[in-house]
Amino acid sequence: MSYKLKTLIVFDTNSLRSTEAGEVAYSFFAFGRPFQVIEGFIIENNLTDDIHIAIPTWAIEELKDQKQRQYKTDIAEFQKLAKRLSGLPHIPEIALPETEFDCASYIEEKAIAYLDTKQVKRLEIKEEIANTVLRSMMTRVMKDESKKKPFAHSGKYKDAGFKDNVVWESLMHFAGVADYDKIIFLTKDGDYKNCEIEFKEKWNRYITIWQDENNVIADIQKDYDNYIKERVIHDYAQTDYFIDYLNDNLKVLSTITIEDIDFAIENFQLTDLCANVERMPPNEDSEENIVIHSIITVHYSQEGTKKMQEVKARTTLSDDYAKNIISTEYDFELE
Repeated sequence: MSYKLKTLIVFDTNSLRSTEAGEVAYSFFAFGRPFQVIEGFIIENNLTDDIHIAIPTWAIEELKDQKQRQYKTDIAEFQKLAKRLSGLPHIPEIALPETEFDCASYIEEKAIAYLDTKQVKRLEIKEEIANTVLRSMMTRVMKDESKKKPFAHSGKYKDAGFKDNVVWESLMHFAGVADYDKIIFLTKDGDYKNCEIEFKEKWNRYITIWQDENNVIADIQKDYDNYIKERVIHDYAQTDYFIDYLNDNLKVLSTITIEDIDFAIENFQLTDLCANVERMPPNEDSEENIVIHSIITVHYSQEGTKKMQEVKARTTLSDDYAKNIISTEYDFELE
């Protein structure tokens, strides 16, 4: 197998909002540009197995609520405008919309259809932990007179601070965090500043909080750059041919030397077939060799105690096209 960093990208409500003419759009349900840009990059670079997207269920409900409220506001304004304009000779009769239109059901239907097309994890505050979450939220408010982040009021919605806090608690109580090496939280809101300290204390996981989707893309590129650029070689390292080669090469080795002491190799595991791909400068034959860096776990015993040693292997290939294996070297002496 080949191990690549496992990343979870979590979106705040404000990074999902879709707008028209600067206001919340309600004629359709779709996540906004930040989501589309990041999702598109993940799919385009074949990273869907290693980078997952998560959205708090509260954020989805908040988006629906914002759409409903914007619709009601626009209808009220439209009715006022129609009344003022009616009767003017150059304006035809303005047809007012049906007052009985069920906008909530319309938005719900659109949301279900849209979400069915997306592979996103939903962060839900389950009933069995509701009391724990409530206590955490109360502590957050009461512990600091200035209201501990992210329980601050921001934006045009008076309940924004409360909703921000629910979104954050959804992430803090998502058990699936343990399955990832890194968390990226995208929010347009600055109220989450320093929240990463609280997150790291609980989960012992690396988290970055960004306010711009371009920073998220740059973060992904930094972590997965080698795989994106050298995907052909990474894929080659997963083939039966390469796996069989490493296995056959290792099976004939019986000892590992650690600090000048030889130990019998009892077993080994191919931990990471392709941790990295390195391109070497042209040699005297003008060949640009390619080196696949693999990680192998060697099992041995020392004075009756079972032990393991990580061994790095460097397998040199002739070139991109033929990919003929020239040799494999190890950073420990194996014989």
